[in-house]
Amino acid sequence: MDTITTQPVRGIRRLRLRPGQLERVLSVLVLAGVLAALIYGFINRDDPRLDPEDGIGYWLGIIGSSMMLILLIYPLRKRNPKLRSLGSVGFWFRFHMLLGLLGPVTILYHSRFGWGSLNSATALGAMIIVASSGLIGRFLYSRVHRGYSTRTIAIRDLKREMDALLDDLEHEHIGDSYIMDTLHDLEDRAIASGKSFWAGARSFVSLRLRSLIIGREVRRQLQDPDAEHRQALLQGLEDFFRATRRASSFAFYSRLLRFWHYLHLPLFILLVAAVTLHIVAVHQY
Repeated sequence: MDTITTQPVRGIRRLRLRPGQLERVLSVLVLAGVLAALIYGFINRDDPRLDPEDGIGYWLGIIGSSMMLILLIYPLRKRNPKLRSLGSVGFWFRFHMLLGLLGPVTILYHSRFGWGSLNSATALGAMIIVASSGLIGRFLYSRVHRGYSTRTIAIRDLKREMDALLDDLEHEHIGDSYIMDTLHDLEDRAIASGKSFWAGARSFVSLRLRSLIIGREVRRQLQDPDAEHRQALLQGLEDFFRATRRASSFAFYSRLLRFWHYLHLPLFILLVAAVTLHIVAVHQY
């Protein structure tokens, strides 16, 4: 009996994605699927099977409401270590975001993408506000945490990165002492931007403007006959500016994320109340 052997095909490389890249690809695929579902549902909103009072349309309302209630498990798991048996915080965070998209889509199918009666419109409006708030929170979260993990970007790591870049630039004798003093001042401002919300907001804007001005000044003063060495210095300078912007952005977005947490939970409680009133009104009247 002949044995079949397989050999790798030459010229073809396996595509390997890092965890962060894989998460971004999956996020894009999920968002594309949600967008396609919304377009399909809106086009077919008059389908008689989507009657909100009977059949599939009715059960879509039950399923969507259940999804929105399950969202509460994530904050409970996050704040209570005794619920460790339910799964990791990272898993519930990902599941929380997934249901935060699927739940509203299901409810929109249930409502036929219309407002309906007053109590229906109230529940739908509350859901849209909470879903929009969740998307804003996801954006802020990505600016403060490493991907979908619960690990927060450490400001000390950002400072270490800026210090290393400054040492490299100073070692290469970039510009005069005024330029180096200005770069050190930029670093100090980036670190100090976390002291208050308004300090972070000012640094978020001013550091970008100052980096452009300083970059032009350095390019004007840098007269290195070695074009390759000059390009390496300018690249190091751009890396430093990017690091300062990242540090100031971290401080600014972390403040916004803290404020968002204070707002999102009350909005979600209002959503639960509106949905409860909607369900009671539908079955009582």
